[in-house]
Amino acid sequence: MFLAKPARACLLACLIPVAGWTPASADSNPIGSQSNSPLSALVDQLLANSPDIQAAKAMISAAQSRLEGSGLAINNPELDVEAERSDINIFKLGVSQTIDWYDQRGASEQAAEAELAAARAELASRQLTLSAELLQTIGKVAAYREITALSQRRSDILQRFSELAQQRFNSGDIPPAELELARLSLTEAIMQQAGDGAELIQARSDFLSLYGAPLEQTLAIPKNLPTRLNVSSDTETLARNHPQVQLAHQQAIALAKQVDVVDRERKANPSFGINAGREASTNTIGVSFSIPLQINNKFKSTVDVARAQTLQAQQLAQQAFRSQLGRIQGAQQRYQLIANAWKIWISQGRSSLQQRSQLLESQWQSGEMSTTDYLIQIQQTLDTQIAGAELQSELWSAWIDWLSSTNQLSDWLNAGAPKS
Repeated sequence: MFLAKPARACLLACLIPVAGWTPASADSNPIGSQSNSPLSALVDQLLANSPDIQAAKAMISAAQSRLEGSGLAINNPELDVEAERSDINIFKLGVSQTIDWYDQRGASEQAAEAELAAARAELASRQLTLSAELLQTIGKVAAYREITALSQRRSDILQRFSELAQQRFNSGDIPPAELELARLSLTEAIMQQAGDGAELIQARSDFLSLYGAPLEQTLAIPKNLPTRLNVSSDTETLARNHPQVQLAHQQAIALAKQVDVVDRERKANPSFGINAGREASTNTIGVSFSIPLQINNKFKSTVDVARAQTLQAQQLAQQAFRSQLGRIQGAQQRYQLIANAWKIWISQGRSSLQQRSQLLESQWQSGEMSTTDYLIQIQQTLDTQIAGAELQSELWSAWIDWLSSTNQLSDWLNAGAPKS
């Protein structure tokens, strides 16, 4: 997510103990600690209020209404009345009914059931997608909050260093070039701090857009995620049961059912009727039969269109399965790679930034270290520490991606402990 910078290479190459991870403040709630209740509450609130989820629920309601309507008879009886007053008075009353000869109602009911299943799969898919997006966004906010704090610390250190350099320059201890180098380093640190602050603002804005309200809680990225994934389930089964794959599968089924509906609807149903009346002084009774003659147009093109759409949906469902299978395997490999790097990072002894900066400053003040060496080491210390924060954020991102790709996100949130 973040480590596309030289600092990333520095972290993975060095992993030195001089740049420790600064723990989150004591009043923060670690994400994914012993209880996931803060996260679970945020996700539940999102799913309860999200317009996307409400739209998906409305689709389910519409599909349920269509299913209820499809179970009713598709043809109503017709009442015919004929009256004529002339030399011969005529009055007739009749009733006719079109027969559902090809069971069009049954086909429509099956199609409606498939549409309802597809609508429910759509809801499950949206819930998983939005939950993962929210947790990813929370991770970005937590990470950039930490990175911004480190950037502020860098600016403070270099601000003090620049002031000390000015004092030493005034006393003739350092040349103008070293004073200028100190000032340039401070300027660069301020620009980097502004960039990190802008990323934090963007992350908070993304959360607000997704959640509908600012993130009031202070949440820190966890350090106790699994270092190894023990995948016991068949990845093909995980992929096949994933909500997004199920959605594509249910959509293909719904279109296949629609082919049967279109094929039956194009066929003409017969109508039968009976009438009774009086013509002059004679009582009459009669029966009628009618059926459209599909000579000019047999409506086969509509069936061909429906079959082609079904084939398209089936191929898309197959592609969704392949894509999900690749996503699961990629998420597993990505998480394991980052988890290995994180394990090395946290296993190293990590001294505090305060102690390291004071030691470097003392060596520079005593003349044991040049200005250039001081700036290189203090920058490396800070860059490596920021890279550690970025690596931890990538670990969180990979963890959420793994849970999402294997459809374990909800279980993990409710269980309160990481699953592997």
